[in-house]
Amino acid sequence: MVKVILRNMWRRKARTFLTVFGIVVGIFALTVLGGLSARLTQQVNGAKSWFTNSISVVPSGGSLFGGENMFFTLDKVDEIQRVPGVKEAVAGIGLFVKDSQNFSFGAPDLIVGLETAGAQDLLKQLNVDEGRSLQSGDKGVVLLGSTLAEKLNGKVGGTVSLRGQEFEVIGILQPTLSAPDTFAFVAYEDALSLFYAANPFIKQTEPIASNVYVTWELGTDPEALAKDIESQVSGVRVISPSEAEKQISQFSLIFNAILFGIAFIALIVGGLSIINTMVMSVSERTREIGLKRAIGAETNTILGEYLLESAMIGFLGGLIGMGLGVLAIFFLNNATSSSNVTVFTVSLTVVIGPVIFATILGTLAGIFPALRAARLKPVESLRED
Repeated sequence: MVKVILRNMWRRKARTFLTVFGIVVGIFALTVLGGLSARLTQQVNGAKSWFTNSISVVPSGGSLFGGENMFFTLDKVDEIQRVPGVKEAVAGIGLFVKDSQNFSFGAPDLIVGLETAGAQDLLKQLNVDEGRSLQSGDKGVVLLGSTLAEKLNGKVGGTVSLRGQEFEVIGILQPTLSAPDTFAFVAYEDALSLFYAANPFIKQTEPIASNVYVTWELGTDPEALAKDIESQVSGVRVISPSEAEKQISQFSLIFNAILFGIAFIALIVGGLSIINTMVMSVSERTREIGLKRAIGAETNTILGEYLLESAMIGFLGGLIGMGLGVLAIFFLNNATSSSNVTVFTVSLTVVIGPVIFATILGTLAGIFPALRAARLKPVESLRED
C-alpha cells in the first residue's frame, strides 16, 4: 500500500513538489517560532519561580520590574514588617551590571542587592552549583548566576568587577535557563553604594530601597496578606504572587499569538494546495478508480487510499520543514553563543508538533477529494475519457 501511495504521489512530480514545498515553508516558520516560544516559556517559568515565591512591594506607580527613579526609604520596610502575617520584609535594590545594557532575550544582566539577614528564605530558592550562597553579614562578595558567571569569567574564589568595584565570587548558581542565570546577588549595602555611584543626581540622606520582598508566616494566605499590606501601608504598590504570575505571563502572549498566526497561514496555504493537488489527482484517475470499483474495490478502500496519499504529502512536507527549522535553530543559536545568549530551545513539542500538525492538515485537506473519489460510480467512471 505504501509503495502504491508513493508511486501515485509522484505521478505529477512538479505539482507534488510545489505542494510539498508550500507546506515546508509554513512548517519551517512554525518550527523556528516554536523554538522561540519554547525559549520564552523557559524564561517565563524561571521568572515565575523567583517572583511568585514572595510578595513584591514597590513604590506607588512602579511595577514588578521596577520604575524609573522610584524608591522609598527604609521606614516603609519597617511598616511592612509590622503587618500581621509577614515573616520577613527584605529591602532590595537593583541596577544593571553595565551602564549600557545590550539587547537581551529574557532577563537583563542585573545586580540584585538583598538585606542578607532577612533574605535567607529567598536565597534558599536558588540552587548553588559551586561554592555557597550569601549569608548574613556578607559584604564585598557576590553570588553569580550561571550565564553571568560565564560572561564575566567568574570563578569561585576569584573576583569580578561590577560597575567598577571588585567583588569576590563566593558561589555560582545552577543553570535554570531563566531569570536568575543573569543576576548577581550581593549584600544590600554593596548594591546601595553602587546605586548611588551610578546615580549621583539622587541626593538622599537615608538608605533607600527600590523593592521589598515579603515572605509570609506558615499558614498565611499570601493573597490576603498582599491586600492587608496595601491597606495598611501608604505610598506603595503591592504585587501578590498571582498578580506577578499574570504580569510575567503577558510576555509570552504576543509570541503565542504570532505562532498561532503562522499556524493559521500554514493551514490555509497548505490545505488549499493539498486540496487542489488531490482534486486534480482524482480527475486524472477517474477511469482507474472506475476499474478498481468494477473489480471489487470497496468504497472504504478507495477512501483510505486517497486519504493516506494526502496525509503522506502533509507528513513529508512537515518532516522536511521541521528538519530545516531545527537546522536553522542550531545555526542561529551558534551565532549568538559567543554572547552567551540562547534565543531558541528545541523541545520535544518543537520537533514532533509541526510534523503532527502537517500530517493532520494533509489528512483533513484530503477528505473532500477522497470522498469524491470514493463516490464515483464504476460505469460512469469507465466512460470518462
